[in-house]
Amino acid sequence: MQSNNIIKQIMAAIKHRYGIINFHPIDYISLGYTTIIGLLIIPFHRDVPHWGTYPFVHFGIAIALLEFLRQEARIPSFIFRFIRTFYAGLALAIGWGEFEHIVTMILPYWANDWVVNLDLKLFGCHPTVWLEGIFRPWLTELMNFFYWVYFLFIPVSSMTLYFRNRKKDAIDLFFLIFFSYYINFLLFLLFPAEGAWIILKDLHTVEAEGGFFQSINQFMQANGSVRGGAFPSSHCSGAFIVAWSTLKYQRKLGLLFMFLAIGVALSTVYCRYHHAVDPIAGAALGTMMFFIGNRVITNWRKKHPDSTV
Repeated sequence: MQSNNIIKQIMAAIKHRYGIINFHPIDYISLGYTTIIGLLIIPFHRDVPHWGTYPFVHFGIAIALLEFLRQEARIPSFIFRFIRTFYAGLALAIGWGEFEHIVTMILPYWANDWVVNLDLKLFGCHPTVWLEGIFRPWLTELMNFFYWVYFLFIPVSSMTLYFRNRKKDAIDLFFLIFFSYYINFLLFLLFPAEGAWIILKDLHTVEAEGGFFQSINQFMQANGSVRGGAFPSSHCSGAFIVAWSTLKYQRKLGLLFMFLAIGVALSTVYCRYHHAVDPIAGAALGTMMFFIGNRVITNWRKKHPDSTV
């Protein structure tokens, strides 16, 4: 009985402090993902160094986000509204940065053999090895351009909405995109797998020769890749959900992004960063999450027609 009273008092205090916040679905998934990882690591921390710091860090991030949302609700301003719309990008960067340390915290295995064997079963070969036969400098540079242009998808799609005074559409777009990313990250915990450039490196006997974009991608892979984040390809799930989402809000730009997203999927295999099943699964995930997320946004907007976000 006493414990129930304590819980009720805590919930009442939380409601009193944060009741003024006009929560958007992007806030729920950002807070939810941060909380889930922080809680999961308590029982599941098999090979996580300094695991005890994670619950406190994640709890601190959640509180910081709640305090910011409360402040934004109390004192509306251009700066606060801008951060309110785009803060999920920082949350995504934090989540990606920590993943290499926690990717096998739940299941003590690597799904490398499973992914490689699935590729062989579907295609009868290792696609990244087969592609060596069509390597050409111009094609290598084109594929590397497709791989690189993905990094422009989110800023271009969201900024063009925001600065055309379509701020609600911009934050809805961010929800659709990051809904897919968070699900993708959780799937990494179930299927930790490494890219073809690591697993099949002994079978890759021909080096592709490109130029400017190849150099950029190689630098980013050397400094920003995460071990275990290959299946499904977040590169492709992100590219396709941005393309679908942009089609919803900006049709002409969305058509361009859809074409580029197909190029992104092809480039992940050509450049050896992924097995062929990785972008297939990633594209399917991004497409599925768009339709699920779009339903969530539509229902939420109906229930909150006067929302300021």
